[in-house]
Amino acid sequence: MSTLADELGGPQVLDSLEAPLTGAEQSQIARRLGANLAGAGLLGLGVALAWMVPDMARPAELLQALAGLVVGVPVLLQGARGFLARPAHSYTDQLVALAILASLATGDFVTATLVPLFLELGHLFEERSVAGAQAAIDGLRRLRSPVAHRLADDGHEQVVSADALRAGDVVIVRPGEVVPADGIVREGHAAIDQAAITGESGFDDVAPGSQVYAGTLDLDGLLRVEVTGTGDDTVLGRVLGILQEVEASKTPALRLLEEYAAIYLPMVLTIAGAVLFLWGDLSRAIAVLIVACPCSLVLAGPSAMVASMAASTQRSILVKSASFLERMGSVDTLVLDKTGTLTAGAPTVDTVEPAPGVTEDILQCAAIAAQASTHPVSRAICAAAQTPPPITAGSEHAGRGVEVETSQGTLRLGRATWLAEHGIEAPSTTHPGPGAWLARDSEPLGYIGLRDQPRPEARQALARLAALGITRTVLLTGDRRPVAEAMAAELGLDEVVAEVLPQEKLEVVRAEQAAGRTVMMVGDGVNDALALAGADVGVAIGARLSEVALGGADVALLKPDLEALPATIELAERTRRTIGENVVIGLGFSVGMLALAAGGLISPLAGALLHNLGAVGVVLNSTRLLRD
Repeated sequence: MSTLADELGGPQVLDSLEAPLTGAEQSQIARRLGANLAGAGLLGLGVALAWMVPDMARPAELLQALAGLVVGVPVLLQGARGFLARPAHSYTDQLVALAILASLATGDFVTATLVPLFLELGHLFEERSVAGAQAAIDGLRRLRSPVAHRLADDGHEQVVSADALRAGDVVIVRPGEVVPADGIVREGHAAIDQAAITGESGFDDVAPGSQVYAGTLDLDGLLRVEVTGTGDDTVLGRVLGILQEVEASKTPALRLLEEYAAIYLPMVLTIAGAVLFLWGDLSRAIAVLIVACPCSLVLAGPSAMVASMAASTQRSILVKSASFLERMGSVDTLVLDKTGTLTAGAPTVDTVEPAPGVTEDILQCAAIAAQASTHPVSRAICAAAQTPPPITAGSEHAGRGVEVETSQGTLRLGRATWLAEHGIEAPSTTHPGPGAWLARDSEPLGYIGLRDQPRPEARQALARLAALGITRTVLLTGDRRPVAEAMAAELGLDEVVAEVLPQEKLEVVRAEQAAGRTVMMVGDGVNDALALAGADVGVAIGARLSEVALGGADVALLKPDLEALPATIELAERTRRTIGENVVIGLGFSVGMLALAAGGLISPLAGALLHNLGAVGVVLNSTRLLRD
């Protein structure tokens, strides 16, 4: 029973994988599963017939033998190909092929059918991780706008495919629309949700001369954008291309069972040959092969993984790939995204700074103006106001601020540059984050500073991670450096890398790896997908988990709770220990049974009945993961 890579020509195929599973490859997997299901059905029918109608023992045996052939022939062929190959590979297939032959020779058709079925269960985990890259790539592609509103030379607006855009074209982007290409704003003001690309906290106000990116969302203003990059030349397109490269560059981890099988197979053959040579007893040699059937070894990994996945699901942890277990134990560096990972991803009021001489409650005044706007700053101010003010009619100036008329005068809430256009000079502020100035008529009233607050569990989770062996922590964000540094100082992080784009995040991860560190990247959203895929272990977090982040990560924490991160590491460590224990149990039982069979103390029939006890022990040991 081979992996997908083996069937396509060997493990090296994974090294050159640049595309998702093709239709032919999917059909091949379906045929394999179909054959195994058909064999299991025939086996069940044969066993039931023998039990219910004793006089039909011969037809029942025929059905069971047919089941063994349906399931076993592909394994026998694969084992033969692996044996004849130079250098030889697929050691597990060779061992299973010998077990199937021995089982068929002694009439143990149940074993001949079930052994390859168990092995197939283990390979399903590997093939799921191979297919996972396409989920990330498809998620990125869906962020692109399929159409664009392009201005023709005569000034008329045309609806065209986004793929038809070229550098120098001018497009119209309205509120609620996705920017179809990278470009420079030529006219208009708007709040742009760029979190998917830059990781910026929720929004960014753009004006003429500002850069906008394909895949970002126009929240509230009409823009004219000159296209500077389309398709693969956009930031989003480069993210997609690099993600494909990162996924292709990952070499498959050495398979634990393959390593043991490489030693186990010649040992079994040597023992069986020695028994046959010394005693000339074919029955005793067959018994050696029977008891050497690797059921317990085959189940060592899959049974632990099934139990681990069941336990992780109860904790809202989704394991995309089993390969991360091989690397989790050596992780010493934690790289964290800020927005949506360390923080909730939504701005809240952090500070209220009245202008000199102002004594009134400027937060309540600001909320009066904010009622007339849907801008994220306005929503945060309204949420922070102690008493909801009455809804007031007003006018919103996209990307600048909001203006309302009150009985005390005209309130303006917005950017300092906008207030300056009305002759209002706002005092300076040292607040590092986003915010808005408030003025009445020509008098500045004060400044409302906002901040994306750290998650309440962040400090405790980081302390638990340090106790689990994380010696270095890095905050990696597209947000402004002052904001990032303030967050890192509050949480005690070792280093800050701020104002970076997705491909730059990947470069930081690779630099950490080049320094000899084993990196675990934790993030959410498209802007983290490259770093998640390039890290030794990628962990995606959050209830708003995107398909891109999940596709690029090894593990997904489906709840926005950082406490799940140390719980994941602890579960991974327990799973790795359990797999090791299972291998010891399986090998120990097999060695003991081999000694008994070689000594003539176990007949082939008894061996067929007893060899499954090791598998039972492995399964029982794995169930401890469900109780811990």
